[in-house]
Amino acid sequence: MAHPSTRSANTQRSGSAHVSRVPRRPGAGPRRLHHDHPDQPDRSMGPARSARMDLLPTRCRARPAHPRAPQAQCARRPEHAASHDEDSPMTLPARAAALRGDDYQHIIGWYWACRALTDADITSVSIEDVGGGAFDDLVVLRNSGADCYYQIKSSNTDETVVNAEWLTTATATKGKSPLQHFHTTWAANRHDNPRPHFQLITNRAFDPDDPILKLHDKYTNTVGRLLRPKTPRSAAGKQRKIWANHLGITEAELLDFLDEFELHHEGGETSWTRQARDAMRAAGLRVDDDAVLRGRDLVRDWVKTGAGPQTRDAIREQVAQADLLARQGTLIFAVHAVDRPAHSLQPVVTLDFVDLYDGATDRERRQLRNPDDWQAVVMPSLTSKIRDLEAFGVRRVHITGAMRLPMWFATGVRLPDIRGWVVSADQRNVEWCSDAPPADVEAQELRRVELGQGEDLAVAIALTHNVAKDVEDYLRRGALPVCDFLTLGPPDGPGQTAVPDAAFAVGWAHAARARIVDVVRQSRAPRLHLFFAAPAGAALMIGHHWNLLPPTTVYEHLGTTYTPTMTIS
Repeated sequence: MAHPSTRSANTQRSGSAHVSRVPRRPGAGPRRLHHDHPDQPDRSMGPARSARMDLLPTRCRARPAHPRAPQAQCARRPEHAASHDEDSPMTLPARAAALRGDDYQHIIGWYWACRALTDADITSVSIEDVGGGAFDDLVVLRNSGADCYYQIKSSNTDETVVNAEWLTTATATKGKSPLQHFHTTWAANRHDNPRPHFQLITNRAFDPDDPILKLHDKYTNTVGRLLRPKTPRSAAGKQRKIWANHLGITEAELLDFLDEFELHHEGGETSWTRQARDAMRAAGLRVDDDAVLRGRDLVRDWVKTGAGPQTRDAIREQVAQADLLARQGTLIFAVHAVDRPAHSLQPVVTLDFVDLYDGATDRERRQLRNPDDWQAVVMPSLTSKIRDLEAFGVRRVHITGAMRLPMWFATGVRLPDIRGWVVSADQRNVEWCSDAPPADVEAQELRRVELGQGEDLAVAIALTHNVAKDVEDYLRRGALPVCDFLTLGPPDGPGQTAVPDAAFAVGWAHAARARIVDVVRQSRAPRLHLFFAAPAGAALMIGHHWNLLPPTTVYEHLGTTYTPTMTIS
Protein backbone atom coordinates (compact mmCIF):
# COMPACT_ATOMS: atom_id res chain seq x y z
CA MET A 1 0.00 0.00 0.00
CA ALA A 2 1.12 3.60 -0.35
CA HIS A 3 3.07 5.24 2.47
CA PRO A 4 1.03 6.97 5.17
CA SER A 5 3.36 9.94 4.98
CA THR A 6 1.65 10.81 1.72
CA ARG A 7 -1.83 10.69 3.14
CA SER A 8 -3.74 13.93 3.07
CA ALA A 9 -6.24 15.24 5.54
CA ASN A 10 -9.71 14.59 4.32
CA THR A 11 -12.19 17.41 4.04
CA GLN A 12 -14.88 17.25 6.70
CA ARG A 13 -18.11 15.92 5.35
CA SER A 14 -21.43 17.30 6.52
CA GLY A 15 -23.21 14.98 8.89
CA SER A 16 -21.65 12.07 10.72
CA ALA A 17 -21.26 9.62 7.88
CA HIS A 18 -17.56 10.41 7.39
CA VAL A 19 -15.21 8.74 9.79
CA SER A 20 -13.16 11.85 10.57
CA ARG A 21 -13.41 11.27 14.29
CA VAL A 22 -11.45 8.03 14.13
CA PRO A 23 -8.13 8.53 15.97
CA ARG A 24 -4.98 7.87 14.05
CA ARG A 25 -3.93 4.36 14.85
CA PRO A 26 -0.69 3.87 16.80
CA GLY A 27 2.38 3.22 14.79
CA ALA A 28 0.82 4.70 11.67
CA GLY A 29 3.89 6.71 10.84
CA PRO A 30 5.96 6.19 7.71
CA ARG A 31 6.14 2.51 6.88
CA ARG A 32 9.53 1.00 6.30
CA LEU A 33 9.65 -1.04 3.15
CA HIS A 34 6.07 -2.11 3.71
CA HIS A 35 6.86 -4.43 6.63
CA ASP A 36 3.17 -4.41 7.47
CA HIS A 37 2.85 -6.95 4.69
CA PRO A 38 3.99 -10.12 6.44
CA ASP A 39 4.35 -11.97 3.17
CA GLN A 40 7.03 -9.59 1.93
CA PRO A 41 10.69 -10.47 2.56
CA ASP A 42 12.76 -8.71 5.18
CA ARG A 43 15.28 -6.13 4.09
CA SER A 44 18.20 -8.03 5.53
CA MET A 45 19.89 -10.63 3.38
CA GLY A 46 20.97 -14.04 4.54
CA PRO A 47 23.45 -16.38 2.91
CA ALA A 48 22.20 -18.13 -0.20
CA ARG A 49 21.75 -21.85 0.30
CA SER A 50 22.74 -22.59 -3.28
CA ALA A 51 24.08 -20.74 -6.25
CA ARG A 52 21.61 -18.59 -8.19
CA MET A 53 22.92 -20.28 -11.31
CA ASP A 54 20.48 -23.09 -10.67
CA LEU A 55 17.78 -20.92 -12.26
CA LEU A 56 19.51 -21.17 -15.63
CA PRO A 57 19.13 -24.10 -18.02
CA THR A 58 21.90 -26.67 -17.83
CA ARG A 59 22.98 -25.89 -21.36
CA CYS A 60 24.96 -22.69 -21.76
CA ARG A 61 23.56 -20.23 -24.29
CA ALA A 62 25.60 -17.38 -25.64
CA ARG A 63 24.35 -13.86 -24.86
CA PRO A 64 25.41 -10.61 -26.46
CA ALA A 65 27.76 -8.63 -24.28
CA HIS A 66 26.29 -5.63 -22.46
CA PRO A 67 27.93 -2.44 -23.73
CA ARG A 68 28.88 -1.46 -20.18
CA ALA A 69 29.74 -4.82 -18.69
CA PRO A 70 31.88 -7.77 -19.69
CA GLN A 71 30.07 -10.84 -20.92
CA ALA A 72 29.23 -13.20 -18.08
CA GLN A 73 30.45 -16.76 -18.23
CA CYS A 74 27.91 -19.56 -18.09
CA ALA A 75 28.34 -22.25 -15.50
CA ARG A 76 26.69 -25.62 -15.24
CA ARG A 77 25.06 -26.57 -11.97
CA PRO A 78 26.47 -29.80 -10.60
CA GLU A 79 24.02 -32.59 -11.26
CA HIS A 80 24.17 -33.71 -7.64
CA ALA A 81 23.34 -30.24 -6.28
CA ALA A 82 19.93 -30.00 -4.64
CA SER A 83 17.60 -27.23 -5.71
CA HIS A 84 15.89 -25.31 -2.90
CA ASP A 85 13.43 -23.86 -5.45
CA GLU A 86 11.59 -27.11 -6.00
CA ASP A 87 9.51 -26.78 -2.83
CA SER A 88 9.55 -23.05 -2.01
CA PRO A 89 8.51 -20.14 -4.22
CA MET A 90 11.08 -17.62 -5.35
CA THR A 91 10.83 -14.51 -3.18
CA LEU A 92 10.66 -11.07 -4.74
CA PRO A 93 12.82 -8.18 -3.59
CA ALA A 94 11.04 -6.13 -0.96
CA ARG A 95 10.67 -3.15 -3.28
CA ALA A 96 9.11 -5.29 -6.01
CA ALA A 97 6.64 -6.74 -3.55
CA ALA A 98 5.76 -3.25 -2.32
CA LEU A 99 5.19 -1.98 -5.86
CA ARG A 100 2.88 -4.89 -6.58
CA GLY A 101 0.89 -4.02 -3.48
CA ASP A 102 0.66 -0.38 -4.54
CA ASP A 103 -0.43 -1.32 -8.06
CA TYR A 104 -3.15 -3.56 -6.65
CA GLN A 105 -4.52 -0.77 -4.48
CA HIS A 106 -4.30 1.84 -7.21
CA ILE A 107 -6.05 -0.19 -9.91
CA ILE A 108 -8.92 -0.78 -7.49
CA GLY A 109 -8.95 2.95 -6.77
CA TRP A 110 -9.01 3.68 -10.50
CA TYR A 111 -11.97 1.34 -10.93
CA TRP A 112 -13.93 3.33 -8.35
CA ALA A 113 -12.83 6.62 -9.89
CA CYS A 114 -14.40 5.46 -13.16
CA ARG A 115 -17.50 4.34 -11.30
CA ALA A 116 -17.78 7.85 -9.85
CA LEU A 117 -18.10 9.20 -13.40
CA THR A 118 -21.25 7.14 -13.99
CA ASP A 119 -22.78 6.82 -10.52
CA ALA A 120 -24.39 10.13 -9.60
CA ASP A 121 -24.68 9.08 -5.94
CA ILE A 122 -20.90 8.94 -5.45
CA THR A 123 -19.64 12.27 -4.14
CA SER A 124 -15.93 11.50 -3.80
CA VAL A 125 -13.23 8.84 -3.98
CA SER A 126 -10.04 9.02 -1.92
CA ILE A 127 -6.95 6.86 -1.47
CA GLU A 128 -4.93 6.62 1.75
CA ASP A 129 -7.60 8.65 3.54
CA VAL A 130 -6.58 9.57 7.10
CA GLY A 131 -10.26 9.84 7.98
CA GLY A 132 -10.82 6.20 7.14
CA GLY A 133 -9.32 4.77 10.31
CA ALA A 134 -8.25 1.18 9.68
CA PHE A 135 -10.08 1.23 6.35
CA ASP A 136 -8.05 4.05 4.84
CA ASP A 137 -6.82 2.44 1.62
CA LEU A 138 -9.93 3.47 -0.30
CA VAL A 139 -12.91 5.57 0.80
CA VAL A 140 -15.99 6.02 -1.40
CA LEU A 141 -18.45 8.58 -0.07
CA ARG A 142 -22.04 8.78 -1.27
CA ASN A 143 -24.76 11.38 -1.27
CA SER A 144 -27.63 9.20 -0.07
CA GLY A 145 -26.32 5.63 -0.11
CA ALA A 146 -24.01 4.03 2.42
CA ASP A 147 -20.38 5.14 2.40
CA CYS A 148 -17.79 2.42 1.80
CA TYR A 149 -14.45 2.05 3.55
CA TYR A 150 -11.92 -0.44 2.22
CA GLN A 151 -8.72 -1.96 3.52
CA ILE A 152 -6.81 -3.60 0.67
CA LYS A 153 -4.24 -6.34 1.24
CA SER A 154 -2.36 -8.20 -1.45
CA SER A 155 0.08 -11.08 -1.62
CA ASN A 156 2.48 -12.13 -4.31
CA THR A 157 1.90 -15.85 -3.83
CA ASP A 158 -0.76 -18.13 -2.42
CA GLU A 159 1.42 -19.19 0.51
CA THR A 160 0.19 -16.19 2.52
CA VAL A 161 -3.36 -16.53 3.80
CA VAL A 162 -5.69 -14.58 6.04
CA ASN A 163 -6.03 -16.52 9.29
CA ALA A 164 -6.46 -15.92 13.00
CA GLU A 165 -2.73 -15.42 13.48
CA TRP A 166 -2.60 -12.66 10.88
CA LEU A 167 -5.76 -10.97 12.19
CA THR A 168 -4.68 -10.96 15.84
CA THR A 169 -0.95 -10.21 15.50
CA ALA A 170 0.21 -6.61 15.82
CA THR A 171 2.45 -5.34 13.03
CA ALA A 172 4.49 -3.26 15.48
CA THR A 173 5.72 -3.97 19.00
CA LYS A 174 3.37 -1.48 20.63
CA GLY A 175 0.82 -1.42 17.85
CA LYS A 176 -2.58 -2.97 17.38
CA SER A 177 -3.49 -6.06 15.43
CA PRO A 178 -5.46 -5.75 12.18
CA LEU A 179 -8.54 -7.08 13.96
CA GLN A 180 -8.22 -4.42 16.66
CA HIS A 181 -7.83 -1.69 14.05
CA PHE A 182 -10.86 -2.91 12.13
CA HIS A 183 -13.02 -3.13 15.25
CA THR A 184 -12.01 0.34 16.48
CA THR A 185 -13.07 1.96 13.22
CA TRP A 186 -16.29 -0.02 13.03
CA ALA A 187 -17.25 0.79 16.64
CA ALA A 188 -16.69 4.50 16.11
CA ASN A 189 -19.00 4.65 13.11
CA ARG A 190 -21.49 1.81 13.41
CA HIS A 191 -24.35 4.16 14.27
CA ASP A 192 -23.90 6.47 11.28
CA ASN A 193 -26.95 6.68 9.06
CA PRO A 194 -26.96 5.13 6.59
CA ARG A 195 -24.58 2.66 8.19
CA PRO A 196 -21.27 2.50 6.29
CA HIS A 197 -19.84 -0.64 4.73
CA PHE A 198 -16.47 -1.81 6.04
CA GLN A 199 -14.65 -4.23 3.76
CA LEU A 200 -11.36 -6.06 3.72
CA ILE A 201 -10.46 -6.66 0.08
CA THR A 202 -7.64 -9.09 -0.55
CA ASN A 203 -6.30 -11.50 -3.12
CA ARG A 204 -5.12 -13.68 -0.23
CA ALA A 205 -7.15 -16.77 0.45
CA PHE A 206 -9.00 -17.18 3.72
CA ASP A 207 -7.64 -20.13 5.65
CA PRO A 208 -10.12 -22.98 5.04
CA ASP A 209 -8.96 -24.69 8.24
CA ASP A 210 -9.52 -21.66 10.46
CA PRO A 211 -12.51 -22.40 12.76
CA ILE A 212 -14.09 -18.97 12.20
CA LEU A 213 -12.93 -17.98 8.72
CA LYS A 214 -14.17 -21.23 7.20
CA LEU A 215 -17.66 -20.00 8.17
CA HIS A 216 -17.30 -17.18 5.63
CA ASP A 217 -20.72 -16.73 3.99
CA LYS A 218 -20.20 -16.31 0.24
CA TYR A 219 -23.45 -14.31 -0.06
CA THR A 220 -22.93 -11.72 2.68
CA ASN A 221 -19.11 -12.00 2.85
CA THR A 222 -19.37 -12.11 6.64
CA VAL A 223 -18.87 -14.81 9.28
CA GLY A 224 -21.26 -13.62 11.98
CA ARG A 225 -24.39 -15.49 10.89
CA LEU A 226 -22.78 -18.93 10.83
CA LEU A 227 -20.61 -18.28 13.88
CA ARG A 228 -23.49 -17.20 16.11
CA PRO A 229 -24.99 -20.69 16.78
CA LYS A 230 -21.63 -22.37 17.47
CA THR A 231 -21.38 -23.78 21.01
CA PRO A 232 -18.69 -22.60 23.45
CA ARG A 233 -16.99 -26.01 23.32
CA SER A 234 -16.73 -26.08 19.55
CA ALA A 235 -13.50 -24.98 17.87
CA ALA A 236 -15.26 -21.92 16.47
CA GLY A 237 -16.79 -21.14 19.87
CA LYS A 238 -13.41 -21.32 21.59
CA GLN A 239 -11.84 -19.05 18.98
CA ARG A 240 -14.81 -16.69 19.27
CA LYS A 241 -13.97 -16.27 22.96
CA ILE A 242 -10.28 -15.72 22.16
CA TRP A 243 -11.15 -12.99 19.66
CA ALA A 244 -13.55 -11.30 22.08
CA ASN A 245 -10.86 -11.27 24.80
CA HIS A 246 -8.35 -9.97 22.27
CA LEU A 247 -10.65 -7.03 21.52
CA GLY A 248 -11.72 -6.54 25.14
CA ILE A 249 -15.43 -6.95 24.34
CA THR A 250 -18.16 -9.50 24.97
CA GLU A 251 -18.83 -12.32 22.54
CA ALA A 252 -22.20 -10.72 21.73
CA GLU A 253 -20.44 -7.48 20.77
CA LEU A 254 -17.95 -9.47 18.71
CA LEU A 255 -20.79 -11.08 16.77
CA ASP A 256 -22.34 -7.67 16.09
CA PHE A 257 -19.01 -6.58 14.64
CA LEU A 258 -18.54 -9.73 12.57
CA ASP A 259 -22.08 -9.38 11.22
CA GLU A 260 -20.94 -6.22 9.42
CA PHE A 261 -17.22 -6.72 8.84
CA GLU A 262 -17.09 -7.90 5.22
CA LEU A 263 -14.32 -10.20 4.00
CA HIS A 264 -13.91 -10.08 0.22
CA HIS A 265 -11.59 -12.53 -1.51
CA GLU A 266 -11.00 -10.85 -4.86
CA GLY A 267 -8.92 -11.59 -7.92
CA GLY A 268 -5.46 -10.26 -8.58
CA GLU A 269 -4.39 -7.15 -10.44
CA THR A 270 -5.29 -8.66 -13.82
CA SER A 271 -8.86 -9.26 -12.68
CA TRP A 272 -9.24 -5.70 -11.43
CA THR A 273 -7.74 -4.38 -14.65
CA ARG A 274 -10.53 -6.12 -16.58
CA GLN A 275 -13.12 -4.58 -14.27
CA ALA A 276 -11.48 -1.17 -14.66
CA ARG A 277 -11.67 -1.48 -18.46
CA ASP A 278 -15.40 -2.16 -18.23
CA ALA A 279 -15.87 0.86 -15.97
CA MET A 280 -13.75 2.99 -18.32
CA ARG A 281 -15.81 1.92 -21.31
CA ALA A 282 -19.04 2.76 -19.49
CA ALA A 283 -17.63 6.18 -18.58
CA GLY A 284 -16.76 7.01 -22.18
CA LEU A 285 -13.01 6.57 -21.73
CA ARG A 286 -10.36 4.85 -23.79
CA VAL A 287 -9.76 1.23 -22.83
CA ASP A 288 -6.36 0.51 -24.40
CA ASP A 289 -3.39 -0.61 -22.27
CA ASP A 290 -1.87 2.86 -22.17
CA ALA A 291 -5.16 4.33 -20.94
CA VAL A 292 -5.36 1.82 -18.10
CA LEU A 293 -1.82 2.68 -17.00
CA ARG A 294 -2.54 6.39 -17.19
CA GLY A 295 -5.65 5.95 -15.09
CA ARG A 296 -3.80 3.94 -12.47
CA ASP A 297 -1.07 6.58 -12.41
CA LEU A 298 -3.67 9.29 -11.79
CA VAL A 299 -4.61 7.49 -8.59
CA ARG A 300 -0.96 7.07 -7.65
CA ASP A 301 -0.48 10.82 -8.06
CA TRP A 302 -3.32 11.43 -5.59
CA VAL A 303 -1.28 9.56 -2.99
CA LYS A 304 2.04 11.19 -3.91
CA THR A 305 0.59 14.71 -3.73
CA GLY A 306 -1.80 14.18 -0.83
CA ALA A 307 -4.69 15.24 -3.05
CA GLY A 308 -7.43 14.02 -0.71
CA PRO A 309 -10.99 13.20 -1.79
CA GLN A 310 -11.64 13.54 -5.52
CA THR A 311 -15.08 14.65 -6.69
CA ARG A 312 -16.69 13.59 -9.94
CA ASP A 313 -15.89 16.95 -11.53
CA ALA A 314 -12.26 16.74 -10.45
CA ILE A 315 -11.91 13.22 -11.84
CA ARG A 316 -13.59 14.24 -15.09
CA GLU A 317 -11.18 17.15 -15.49
CA GLN A 318 -8.18 14.93 -14.82
CA VAL A 319 -9.19 12.24 -17.32
CA ALA A 320 -9.64 14.94 -19.96
CA GLN A 321 -6.18 16.37 -19.23
CA ALA A 322 -4.70 12.87 -19.40
CA ASP A 323 -6.24 12.35 -22.85
CA LEU A 324 -8.32 9.41 -21.65
CA LEU A 325 -11.57 10.39 -23.35
CA ALA A 326 -12.77 8.03 -26.07
CA ARG A 327 -13.23 10.67 -28.74
CA GLN A 328 -14.95 8.25 -31.08
CA GLY A 329 -17.25 6.72 -28.49
CA THR A 330 -20.92 7.27 -27.70
CA LEU A 331 -22.07 8.57 -24.34
CA ILE A 332 -25.22 7.19 -22.74
CA PHE A 333 -27.57 9.78 -21.23
CA ALA A 334 -30.52 8.46 -19.22
CA VAL A 335 -33.51 10.70 -18.50
CA HIS A 336 -35.83 9.20 -15.90
CA ALA A 337 -38.93 11.39 -16.01
CA VAL A 338 -42.06 9.25 -15.65
CA ASP A 339 -40.31 5.97 -14.76
CA ARG A 340 -36.94 4.33 -14.12
CA PRO A 341 -36.77 1.52 -16.68
CA ALA A 342 -33.98 -1.04 -16.60
CA HIS A 343 -31.58 -0.81 -19.50
CA SER A 344 -28.63 -2.88 -20.64
CA LEU A 345 -26.62 0.27 -21.36
CA GLN A 346 -24.85 1.88 -18.41
CA PRO A 347 -25.41 5.68 -18.54
CA VAL A 348 -22.52 8.04 -17.93
CA VAL A 349 -24.97 10.78 -16.91
CA THR A 350 -28.46 10.38 -15.45
CA LEU A 351 -31.24 12.92 -14.93
CA ASP A 352 -33.94 11.68 -12.58
CA PHE A 353 -37.01 13.70 -11.59
CA VAL A 354 -39.61 10.94 -11.31
CA ASP A 355 -40.44 11.99 -7.76
CA LEU A 356 -41.57 15.43 -8.94
CA TYR A 357 -44.59 13.90 -10.70
CA ASP A 358 -48.04 13.17 -9.42
CA GLY A 359 -49.03 9.53 -9.81
CA ALA A 360 -47.82 6.09 -8.78
CA THR A 361 -47.18 4.65 -12.28
CA ASP A 362 -45.74 5.90 -15.53
CA ARG A 363 -49.22 6.09 -17.07
CA GLU A 364 -50.42 8.29 -14.23
CA ARG A 365 -47.40 10.60 -14.24
CA ARG A 366 -48.38 13.41 -16.59
CA GLN A 367 -48.17 16.56 -14.46
CA LEU A 368 -45.61 17.75 -11.94
CA ARG A 369 -46.99 18.29 -8.47
CA ASN A 370 -45.64 21.82 -8.67
CA PRO A 371 -45.77 23.17 -12.27
CA ASP A 372 -43.14 25.78 -11.38
CA ASP A 373 -40.61 22.96 -11.07
CA TRP A 374 -40.34 22.78 -14.87
CA GLN A 375 -38.41 26.04 -14.86
CA ALA A 376 -37.06 25.97 -11.31
CA VAL A 377 -35.80 22.36 -11.19
CA VAL A 378 -36.09 20.33 -14.39
CA MET A 379 -34.60 22.71 -16.94
CA PRO A 380 -31.66 23.80 -14.73
CA SER A 381 -30.99 20.13 -13.96
CA LEU A 382 -31.07 19.26 -17.66
CA THR A 383 -28.62 22.08 -18.40
CA SER A 384 -26.31 20.85 -15.65
CA LYS A 385 -26.37 17.29 -17.00
CA ILE A 386 -25.54 18.53 -20.49
CA ARG A 387 -22.49 20.27 -19.03
CA ASP A 388 -21.47 16.95 -17.53
CA LEU A 389 -21.74 15.37 -20.98
CA GLU A 390 -19.73 18.18 -22.55
CA ALA A 391 -16.88 17.55 -20.13
CA PHE A 392 -16.25 14.15 -21.75
CA GLY A 393 -15.30 15.80 -25.03
CA VAL A 394 -17.42 13.30 -26.97
CA ARG A 395 -20.20 14.63 -29.18
CA ARG A 396 -22.22 11.47 -29.75
CA VAL A 397 -25.00 10.83 -27.21
CA HIS A 398 -27.53 8.03 -27.05
CA ILE A 399 -30.59 9.01 -25.00
CA THR A 400 -32.48 6.42 -22.99
CA GLY A 401 -35.16 6.58 -20.33
CA ALA A 402 -38.89 7.04 -19.88
CA MET A 403 -40.19 10.52 -20.65
CA ARG A 404 -43.02 12.22 -22.46
CA LEU A 405 -42.76 14.15 -25.72
CA PRO A 406 -42.04 17.61 -24.23
CA MET A 407 -38.98 16.19 -22.46
CA TRP A 408 -37.76 14.41 -25.59
CA PHE A 409 -38.04 17.73 -27.41
CA ALA A 410 -36.27 19.66 -24.63
CA THR A 411 -33.43 17.13 -24.54
CA GLY A 412 -32.92 17.57 -28.27
CA VAL A 413 -32.90 21.35 -27.88
CA ARG A 414 -30.18 21.17 -25.23
CA LEU A 415 -28.11 18.84 -27.46
CA PRO A 416 -28.33 20.90 -30.65
CA ASP A 417 -26.96 20.12 -34.07
CA ILE A 418 -25.41 23.59 -34.26
CA ARG A 419 -23.02 22.67 -31.42
CA GLY A 420 -21.86 19.50 -33.09
CA TRP A 421 -23.94 17.03 -31.11
CA VAL A 422 -25.07 13.79 -32.72
CA VAL A 423 -28.04 12.34 -30.86
CA SER A 424 -29.71 8.97 -31.10
CA ALA A 425 -32.52 7.03 -29.45
CA ASP A 426 -34.18 3.65 -29.82
CA GLN A 427 -37.51 3.86 -31.62
CA ARG A 428 -39.30 0.52 -31.37
CA ASN A 429 -35.94 -1.29 -30.94
CA VAL A 430 -34.39 0.49 -33.93
CA GLU A 431 -31.79 3.19 -33.37
CA TRP A 432 -32.67 6.54 -34.87
CA CYS A 433 -29.61 8.76 -35.21
CA SER A 434 -29.47 12.43 -36.14
CA ASP A 435 -26.58 11.89 -38.56
CA ALA A 436 -28.77 9.75 -40.82
CA PRO A 437 -28.91 11.24 -44.35
CA PRO A 438 -32.13 13.31 -44.29
CA ALA A 439 -34.93 12.22 -46.58
CA ASP A 440 -36.30 14.76 -49.07
CA VAL A 441 -39.64 15.23 -47.40
CA GLU A 442 -42.12 18.09 -47.01
CA ALA A 443 -43.70 19.36 -43.80
CA GLN A 444 -47.28 19.49 -45.03
CA GLU A 445 -49.53 22.30 -43.77
CA LEU A 446 -52.62 20.46 -42.55
CA ARG A 447 -54.43 23.48 -41.13
CA ARG A 448 -53.88 27.18 -40.50
CA VAL A 449 -56.32 29.24 -38.48
CA GLU A 450 -56.27 32.90 -37.52
CA LEU A 451 -57.43 33.12 -33.89
CA GLY A 452 -56.76 36.80 -33.30
CA GLN A 453 -56.32 36.36 -29.53
CA GLY A 454 -52.86 37.91 -29.30
CA GLU A 455 -49.48 38.04 -31.03
CA ASP A 456 -48.09 34.53 -30.44
CA LEU A 457 -47.91 31.60 -32.86
CA ALA A 458 -49.21 28.13 -31.94
CA VAL A 459 -47.86 25.08 -33.80
CA ALA A 460 -49.15 21.50 -33.65
CA ILE A 461 -46.83 18.70 -34.81
CA ALA A 462 -49.29 16.12 -36.14
CA LEU A 463 -47.26 13.11 -37.30
CA THR A 464 -49.06 10.18 -35.69
CA HIS A 465 -52.56 11.68 -35.66
CA ASN A 466 -54.22 15.00 -36.42
CA VAL A 467 -54.65 17.00 -33.23
CA ALA A 468 -55.62 20.27 -34.91
CA LYS A 469 -59.18 20.39 -33.58
CA ASP A 470 -58.24 19.43 -30.01
CA VAL A 471 -55.47 22.02 -29.88
CA GLU A 472 -57.66 24.73 -31.40
CA ASP A 473 -60.38 24.05 -28.82
CA TYR A 474 -57.80 24.27 -26.02
CA LEU A 475 -56.41 27.56 -27.36
CA ARG A 476 -59.87 29.09 -27.61
CA ARG A 477 -61.08 27.87 -24.21
CA GLY A 478 -57.97 29.13 -22.50
CA ALA A 479 -57.92 32.37 -24.47
CA LEU A 480 -54.21 31.97 -25.02
CA PRO A 481 -52.61 35.06 -26.62
CA VAL A 482 -52.30 33.42 -30.04
CA CYS A 483 -52.73 35.15 -33.38
CA ASP A 484 -52.20 32.21 -35.75
CA PHE A 485 -52.43 28.45 -35.26
CA LEU A 486 -50.47 26.21 -37.66
CA THR A 487 -50.69 22.41 -37.93
CA LEU A 488 -47.89 20.53 -39.73
CA GLY A 489 -47.88 16.86 -40.72
CA PRO A 490 -46.34 14.34 -43.14
CA PRO A 491 -47.08 14.53 -46.88
CA ASP A 492 -49.40 11.50 -46.85
CA GLY A 493 -51.18 12.51 -43.67
CA PRO A 494 -50.70 11.52 -40.02
CA GLY A 495 -50.54 7.86 -39.03
CA GLN A 496 -48.79 5.39 -36.76
CA THR A 497 -46.39 4.48 -39.57
CA ALA A 498 -46.12 7.92 -41.14
CA VAL A 499 -42.54 8.31 -39.86
CA PRO A 500 -40.85 5.10 -41.02
CA ASP A 501 -37.22 5.71 -40.06
CA ALA A 502 -34.55 8.11 -38.87
CA ALA A 503 -33.95 9.53 -42.34
CA PHE A 504 -37.59 10.60 -42.59
CA ALA A 505 -37.56 12.03 -39.04
CA VAL A 506 -34.41 14.07 -39.71
CA GLY A 507 -35.63 15.29 -43.09
CA TRP A 508 -39.06 16.22 -41.72
CA ALA A 509 -37.46 18.07 -38.77
CA HIS A 510 -35.45 20.21 -41.22
CA ALA A 511 -38.54 20.94 -43.30
CA ALA A 512 -40.77 21.72 -40.30
CA ARG A 513 -38.25 24.10 -38.78
CA ALA A 514 -37.85 25.95 -42.08
CA ARG A 515 -41.65 26.26 -42.41
CA ILE A 516 -42.06 27.56 -38.84
CA VAL A 517 -39.20 30.06 -39.27
CA ASP A 518 -40.97 31.47 -42.37
CA VAL A 519 -44.26 31.88 -40.51
CA VAL A 520 -42.55 33.53 -37.53
CA ARG A 521 -40.85 36.02 -39.83
CA GLN A 522 -44.14 36.83 -41.51
CA SER A 523 -46.16 37.18 -38.30
CA ARG A 524 -43.34 38.57 -36.11
CA ALA A 525 -44.62 36.32 -33.33
CA PRO A 526 -42.69 36.94 -30.07
CA ARG A 527 -43.50 33.50 -28.64
CA LEU A 528 -44.38 29.96 -29.75
CA HIS A 529 -46.80 27.45 -28.24
CA LEU A 530 -45.85 23.90 -29.31
CA PHE A 531 -48.03 20.76 -29.24
CA PHE A 532 -46.95 17.22 -30.16
CA ALA A 533 -48.46 14.06 -31.61
CA ALA A 534 -45.32 12.28 -32.81
CA PRO A 535 -42.90 9.42 -32.19
CA ALA A 536 -40.42 10.10 -29.41
CA GLY A 537 -37.52 9.91 -31.86
CA ALA A 538 -39.15 12.53 -34.08
CA ALA A 539 -39.68 14.89 -31.11
CA LEU A 540 -35.97 14.46 -30.28
CA MET A 541 -34.92 15.29 -33.86
CA ILE A 542 -37.19 18.35 -34.01
CA GLY A 543 -35.68 19.67 -30.79
CA HIS A 544 -32.19 18.86 -32.05
CA HIS A 545 -32.73 21.22 -35.02
CA TRP A 546 -34.77 23.87 -33.14
CA ASN A 547 -32.81 27.05 -33.89
CA LEU A 548 -33.44 30.75 -34.60
CA LEU A 549 -36.92 30.56 -33.12
CA PRO A 550 -38.54 32.63 -30.33
CA PRO A 551 -39.11 31.34 -26.77
CA THR A 552 -41.22 28.20 -26.96
CA THR A 553 -43.66 26.80 -24.40
CA VAL A 554 -44.25 23.07 -24.85
CA TYR A 555 -47.55 21.45 -23.87
CA GLU A 556 -48.36 18.02 -22.46
CA HIS A 557 -51.49 16.16 -23.54
CA LEU A 558 -53.63 15.08 -20.58
CA GLY A 559 -56.17 13.01 -22.50
CA THR A 560 -58.93 15.59 -22.85
CA THR A 561 -56.93 18.79 -22.57
CA TYR A 562 -53.39 20.17 -22.42
CA THR A 563 -51.13 21.72 -19.80
CA PRO A 564 -47.98 23.83 -20.23
CA THR A 565 -44.63 22.32 -19.24
CA MET A 566 -41.26 23.99 -19.82
CA THR A 567 -40.50 27.17 -21.73
CA ILE A 568 -37.34 27.00 -23.84
CA SER A 569 -35.49 30.11 -24.94
